[in-house]
Amino acid sequence: MEDDATLVTREQYVELLIDASFQDAAAIETGFMSWCEQHVPVWREQGYDERWVRQRIEMAQTTRGLHRHFKEQGLTMLEIRDELRKAYADDLELYDLAVERERLHPGLLRYRGNTSDLRQRYTLRVLVYEADKRAYEQFCLWSGLPVPSPDSVFSEQPESLRVVRDLSTIEELEMALAMSRYLHQLFRAPAKLTQDQISQHMETYGKHLRATFTAKHGYQPEDSRTPYVPVTVDGPQDHDAYYAKEYPSP
Repeated sequence: MEDDATLVTREQYVELLIDASFQDAAAIETGFMSWCEQHVPVWREQGYDERWVRQRIEMAQTTRGLHRHFKEQGLTMLEIRDELRKAYADDLELYDLAVERERLHPGLLRYRGNTSDLRQRYTLRVLVYEADKRAYEQFCLWSGLPVPSPDSVFSEQPESLRVVRDLSTIEELEMALAMSRYLHQLFRAPAKLTQDQISQHMETYGKHLRATFTAKHGYQPEDSRTPYVPVTVDGPQDHDAYYAKEYPSP
């Protein structure tokens, strides 16, 4: 099996449970039995034993009440996450049981990127946005296009790229930041590069970053975990509201 060093830590597992609690709270409000019927067979198929399943159900019932209580108090999403961390602090057995299951059925606990440090994700998200903005301004100078005014609002293009970055892990954002800064350097090269030269440099550097990423983290960037909480340049967003906006129903 994979070495335990490649698994999520206890603290990271708690963050995954917190993400799941937001989904659980909304789903259980519409029907507890239907929620159980949806999840319990999947957990058993994944190899979790009955003790883990029972504790997971009890935790979901408890957090549903906590979510309701915190919302009535007017707590923000980040404040609710802080309170849930306190509530989970003494509940250590779920992680131990999950690790035992992992040794028999490897995969689900394997580390796939930091999604839970929302403050760091926000910092990197803004840095990537600003780096893209500077790279675009340098592109305008390189290509002879009008340079946007300092007061103009920069829009990331294409739109799908903006959404990808809103739903990126810390490790993915670090790689995106390196790519954007490198592109800015290429446009500023003393000997003006051609478009083909810039494309070649970017392809080579991208392959280097991918190889470094995989060697360092033990998985490929495209296998990263998708964060539950979107983080935009305006900060962490409500999951349901964000998805309703970005992926409206037909």
